[in-house]
Amino acid sequence: MVLQLTPNLLESLKPQELIQIKGHAELTLNARRAITILWHNAHRQGIREGRDYTIEIDDLKTDGHKGYEPVVEAVEALMTTFLIFKDPNDPDGDDYRVQFLGGNNMTPKGRPGGVLTYSFDKRLIALLEASVKWGQISLPVLMSFSSKYAISLYENVTQSVNLRHISNATYTIDEFREMMGVPAGRYAVYGDLNRHVIKPSVSEINALAHFEISVLPIKKGKKVDQIMVAWMRKSQDAATEALRERERPRLGRRVRLANRVEHVADAVPSVGRMMRDDRKQRRSPKTS
Repeated sequence: MVLQLTPNLLESLKPQELIQIKGHAELTLNARRAITILWHNAHRQGIREGRDYTIEIDDLKTDGHKGYEPVVEAVEALMTTFLIFKDPNDPDGDDYRVQFLGGNNMTPKGRPGGVLTYSFDKRLIALLEASVKWGQISLPVLMSFSSKYAISLYENVTQSVNLRHISNATYTIDEFREMMGVPAGRYAVYGDLNRHVIKPSVSEINALAHFEISVLPIKKGKKVDQIMVAWMRKSQDAATEALRERERPRLGRRVRLANRVEHVADAVPSVGRMMRDDRKQRRSPKTS
């Protein structure tokens, strides 16, 4: 059972129930990242019901942030956010609603050497004990992202990137928006979703992760109806370059990434549409 393993320091073993979550659209980048950091820290200390875990507050801060305010905001957000997910053994059953972060306290608050003591909902622990699918999350990659959407896409792909028989997944637009955590009504038009969510996420992941992804929007008629996400592991040289990029200063990264090759394709017709067009073309009389 993966829950009984002790993950290494820089790689989180995160259950799908904490990756494929609903209800995270309003979480900030810091809060979205804190879910993984707090889970990983607790996992290394040993998960069990009723236990308190401790973590140095500095471990929840990104490079360049000296104040604790973002950490406090993330913790308070996770205390008031209910994660909604299905039991993997009963996908048609009722939704589970649990508060990710239970009671906690920071001591000494706002001073160097501060420690956060926290706990998880007992219902969450009971569900995770039966988890069968996990993502391997690189913490250096996670902490390098500047977009919460990149985190969502990256973590979802980590569940399958090591499986030889799976190299892509297709989502409806609504499923993709929910997976990414896009708030309802925001970027409602595909062009806006592509510009503000998809392209920046793909660019960051391909620059920083040990795998690369590509996105193919699929049309139904004139409207994008589905999105296919494909992935593949990088060569050793490409993985080394990703490590170098993570070690470079954040300042100037946006400009560096803007010069990379695009991995978001133009929209294509659905498979059904292409098959119908092909049949029409075969039936049409040939002209000499």
